[in-house]
Amino acid sequence: MLYFMEETDGAFDAAADGVAYPLSSFRGFYATGTQTTLEMHFTPLLDHGGEDASDKVTLTITSDKHKEVIQDLTRKFNEGPHSDGFIVVADDSNSVFASTYITGCANAVTAVD
Repeated sequence: MLYFMEETDGAFDAAADGVAYPLSSFRGFYATGTQTTLEMHFTPLLDHGGEDASDKVTLTITSDKHKEVIQDLTRKFNEGPHSDGFIVVADDSNSVFASTYITGCANAVTAVD
């Protein structure tokens, strides 16, 4: 499972504050055209009715480090075995990130076409 927590206060008090996706639902990375964000797209958790829909997590990253983040996460996904099957990609509450270039995240569990 890939884990993302977007709240810095540790409270699960809004929809999608914390989400976890199976690695098998990961569809890919998307550079948004900004220097400090990188999207990760997933098969939707909820049925949104669209074949091409995807959930997204927007990572906040160090400026222009898209390639390095993708490399770090790809290594993390492929190393193994993971003792508990749980990979923290971005946990804003505890300042735990799978790459030194990730500084935060925003979760969107509403599908994006």
